[in-house]
Amino acid sequence: MNHAVTAYNLKKLFHNTEVFRDLSIDIEEGKITALIGPNGCGKSTLLNILAGLIKQDGGDFQINNFNHFNFSYIFQNYRESLLPWRSNLKNLALPLEIQKRPKQEIGEIIKETQNKFGFEINWRGCPYELSGGQQQILAFMRALVTKPKILFIDEPFSALDYENNLRLREYLQKYYLAFHPTIILITHNIEEAVHLADKIIILSQKPTKIIEIINNPLPYPRTLETTREEKSNQIASQVLSAFQKATNP
Repeated sequence: MNHAVTAYNLKKLFHNTEVFRDLSIDIEEGKITALIGPNGCGKSTLLNILAGLIKQDGGDFQINNFNHFNFSYIFQNYRESLLPWRSNLKNLALPLEIQKRPKQEIGEIIKETQNKFGFEINWRGCPYELSGGQQQILAFMRALVTKPKILFIDEPFSALDYENNLRLREYLQKYYLAFHPTIILITHNIEEAVHLADKIIILSQKPTKIIEIINNPLPYPRTLETTREEKSNQIASQVLSAFQKATNP
């Protein structure tokens, strides 16, 4: 088993509140790992530390073969990640421009991405003219446009109606099966975790520790019907039981 991401004895304090105390975690390469835990337990903080956006107060971590051009992060505050002075089309193209791809290649990749997702968006307009759900879809599309090998996702479906939620889950699975990236997914939705993840890690309240690691052997691709099968229900029940331990220690 190869680990793409490994954290050792992480420590983090905010205003004298201990978030992490010697937290160690391994993320398997080429798998989808879901993180579930109580509000405020530090899930987003963990991703931000691993992404190099904030500094830990102790411990260390390693991301194998990390390359900024092969990494994407879909933020929970997706609105703030979109640039309001650029059109929606230019927001989608931004990661490719940063990589200095040729203009013709950028156009071809953008067209391919638009066709694959099939969402109706006013590409000439700006992000602030879109609904919250459309903004979240745009942020999702932009994160995948470079075909990243490592993908951090923080509550990626929170603003979506159920239909579009399922459409993005389906596309994420297609992307995963095509390219086998390492994905860390933060979610509060147990159904989402069971639908998408190979492994589900349940975290405790602060100071955060791992309550349980649950493997999910359901074969891909997983459909909506998969989530209604008995094996899926058993895994969801196991996740719920561990989450209840996390919230009621």
